[in-house]
Amino acid sequence: MNALLRALDAERLKLRGTLAAWTCVIAPATVVLLYVLQLAVSRVPANFVASPAKSWLMYSQSVLALWLFLMLPLLVTLQSALLAGLEHADHHWKHLLALPLPRGVHYLAKLVTLAAMVLASFAILLLLLPLGGLALMALKPALGLAGMPDLGWLLRSLSLAFAASLLIVAVHTWVSVRWRSFTVAVSVGMGATVAGFLVGQSDRFGHWYPWSMPVQVLAGKGEHASFVVAAGLLGGAAVALLGLADFSRREMD
Repeated sequence: MNALLRALDAERLKLRGTLAAWTCVIAPATVVLLYVLQLAVSRVPANFVASPAKSWLMYSQSVLALWLFLMLPLLVTLQSALLAGLEHADHHWKHLLALPLPRGVHYLAKLVTLAAMVLASFAILLLLLPLGGLALMALKPALGLAGMPDLGWLLRSLSLAFAASLLIVAVHTWVSVRWRSFTVAVSVGMGATVAGFLVGQSDRFGHWYPWSMPVQVLAGKGEHASFVVAAGLLGGAAVALLGLADFSRREMD
């Protein structure tokens, strides 16, 4: 455990001020800002009537759908590639593996750091989403937003979605560490995200595809929520073990 903590502290120092760290803020801020701007310039039907609670729910669900469907998979792709790139550049893996630490600790540090960064982005989204709603109260009062959103619903939905995302976190950690090429890591993520946008709209297959699992916590009446959370946690653990085993027996460039 001490070895892992030392490796995690090293990751923290390496990330300070980097693009990978800033994406934790930039990505959720972009989603909220774009959706607020879209609503601000849109025309509200004259007969539109909704209670503040319903207006907050519609706004929150739309922001979360945009986040989980598109931005989250791309964010995990970019962050994992940038994290691994810190070591792939100038063959830093050779230096790390020469240190008196268990070999697998370095892989676990990358995995835990990526998961922590994704969690941080979820937390920032939770903070920014109500602020976006407050801005809409001033810019577009016809939407009927008033008071505060259901923070309990938001926290529950984001927590379930984060758990469901751990499978893709594990997959992208493995891919980005396994292949030195930044292009390979990003291409895999972009291709999987586009496929997820298509597969995720299927009632039959959406909850089986890792990159569309997080958004399934919002689908229907939440009938797939338990499945995607279990798949994210158990599948993420299984892929993490496979990636760790592969890392432990391979020679790193």
